[in-house]
Amino acid sequence: MTRFNNITGRLPKRRHVISFAYHALFLIIVYVVQALVLPYITALPSIPLILPLAAVGAAMFEGGSRGAAAGLFAGALCDLSMNQPIASFTVLFTVMCLAIGILSDTVIARGFAPYFLMCVGALALCSFVQMFTLLFFDDVPPRGLLTEALRQGLVSLPFTVPVYFGARGLVRRKESVQ
Repeated sequence: MTRFNNITGRLPKRRHVISFAYHALFLIIVYVVQALVLPYITALPSIPLILPLAAVGAAMFEGGSRGAAAGLFAGALCDLSMNQPIASFTVLFTVMCLAIGILSDTVIARGFAPYFLMCVGALALCSFVQMFTLLFFDDVPPRGLLTEALRQGLVSLPFTVPVYFGARGLVRRKESVQ
C-alpha cells in the first residue's frame, strides 16, 4: 500500500493521469507554436494568442478540477511566453478554466458553438489583462488599446477550429483507450 493510498484510501486512476499527460503535451505544442512560430509570421497584423484557446478546450473536455490544473499549466506557459507581471495569466487561466470546467460538467454542451463563445470570452479577458497596466497606470489612450485588442482577437479566432479538433481528439483518444 502506497503512502497516497494510506491517506486517501484510493489511488488516482491511471486514465486520468494519462489524459492529463496528453493535454499537457498538447499545451506544450500550442505554447511552442505561439512563442516560436506565430511571432515571426509577418503577414498577420497582430500576434495571435492561442494558448487560452487550448486551455478552454482542455477545461471543457476534462471538467472542473482537471481543467483548473490544465489552466494553471497553460497560464504558467503563457506568463513565460509573454512579458507580463508574474502569475497574472496563471491566476486568470486557473480561475477561468475552473469555471469553464464546472459549467461544461453541469450546464454547457461540449460542442463547437459553446467552445467558440467561451474562447471569445477568454480572449476578451486576456486582452483586458494585457492592457490593464497600460490603461490605468501608464495613461495610454484606450482607443489604441481597444483597437489592438480587437485586432488580436480577430487574428486569434481562426485558430479555434484546429485547437478545438485537437482537444476533442484527445478526449476521443482517451475514450478509446479505456
